[in-house]
Amino acid sequence: MSEYYNDNDMEYCECKAKLCDAKTLTECSNECVKPVGVSGPLVAKIPVVISEPRIQIDVEAMIELEEPALEIKRIKKNLFLTQCKVLNTHDGKKGKLFISGFIRKNIEYATAKCRSHEGGAISGDIRHTTVNVPFECVSVVEFVNPPVFCNSGFVTETEIFSSKFDCCDPCGQKIIGRDFCEQDFKHFECFTEKIFCELEEVKIIEEDIRHNAMPIGCKYPNEQVFKNFIEKMVIFIKLKLLQKQQVNIPTSGYCDDDKDYKKYDDHDDYTDKWPWLKYYKKDKEKKYGNQYGGY
Repeated sequence: MSEYYNDNDMEYCECKAKLCDAKTLTECSNECVKPVGVSGPLVAKIPVVISEPRIQIDVEAMIELEEPALEIKRIKKNLFLTQCKVLNTHDGKKGKLFISGFIRKNIEYATAKCRSHEGGAISGDIRHTTVNVPFECVSVVEFVNPPVFCNSGFVTETEIFSSKFDCCDPCGQKIIGRDFCEQDFKHFECFTEKIFCELEEVKIIEEDIRHNAMPIGCKYPNEQVFKNFIEKMVIFIKLKLLQKQQVNIPTSGYCDDDKDYKKYDDHDDYTDKWPWLKYYKKDKEKKYGNQYGGY
């Protein structure tokens, strides 16, 4: 018997799969446009990094599959955050970070539908189950840049002085003091930019332990089927906490490259034109000595 299939061995059926469309795309031209911006010094309102914590969360979950599985082929994981809230608890130095979310897990596993008594083979299907494993925790974070908070809701009252009450005093006596007929109030309200989060990195280390596994038979001593398994996960999440703040942006052009500005060391005229060179010289004097001194 030939080891290859021929036309007589194949069973033909109506196949609905086909090539719908195919074409070759040509390259289109483009033009490099130089970005144009406003030169400093200026004041801009931009997101400022408040903190970059790396948080460890330990999770244990019991997962039940739809059908008994012979083995797990692959688990695809994606992490999603549903809450990321920061509370200022240490006057701008530290805060409490409340986070919660879930891990979407798509589990592909092989089933054991049938087995051969003589050939020692096990056959089945590839199935999948998708579950959301929740998590939540509270962590103390340190602020590398203090957040800006504005306290509002203050109400002040101004008392009016009066030497005679004509409208409110029923007896009509002359009284010197506070005027109860008039009251002045001043209300102050300001708004604070909300601290928001960005998800930077996620690393998940996990171990899956079969629960209540059942052996298939004596001819398959190493094979077991199971519907439940315990999953232990260690989740590492790196977040970036930001807040929009007003930032002073200095004059553009400052650089740490010594070659670009060493030629200006012996010329006093350049410091009048570019005052920031004085600060550059002071930094280099601390680093290299008096060879950058003189200003």
